Amino acid sequence: MKGLAAQLTQSGTPNIRLCDCLECHSSTLQENCVSVTGSYPVYGATGLIGYTNNYAYSGESILIVKDGSGVGSLSYVNDHFSVIGTLNYLTAKEKHSILYLYYALMAFNFTPYITGMAIPHIYFKDYGKAKLFYPSNEKRIRITSLLHNIEQKLVVEQNLVISLSAQKSYLLRMLFI
Repeated sequence: MKGLAAQLTQSGTPNIRLCDCLECHSSTLQENCVSVTGSYPVYGATGLIGYTNNYAYSGESILIVKDGSGVGSLSYVNDHFSVIGTLNYLTAKEKHSILYLYYALMAFNFTPYITGMAIPHIYFKDYGKAKLFYPSNEKRIRITSLLHNIEQKLVVEQNLVISLSAQKSYLLRMLFI
């Protein structure tokens, strides 16, 4: 997926800075304030880590790990949510496609922007100055639609593999009773 995203989102000359199309938001929420129950999901560096009764943002956003071993890892969220301090969430400025930017960042090289010896960090003030290719609206829609459909198909296939694996385990247990 990352290779295809790179091929499609890097097919032109970089023409827009990230800070011109994205806003970066952070959180002070700590992991010990998260519970196993609640109305809204809370995300951390490893994905969903729990729930809370308040949300920080509602809508489309790109979650990016800002420190630690997974620095630069991305997720796309379209819901009410909160994040803990190891993540930033990026939102699109007016008239920019957050989903296209997610796929473009999926192929983005964050390595030159990583700082810190013991614990690696990235800062939006640094990588926000980088440029990426932002095509016409029509082309963005085509690219986004294609990549989103492929990603959804991959999710279906992964779920099928999990289901078939569980079925195989069950059948093998029944065979050797």
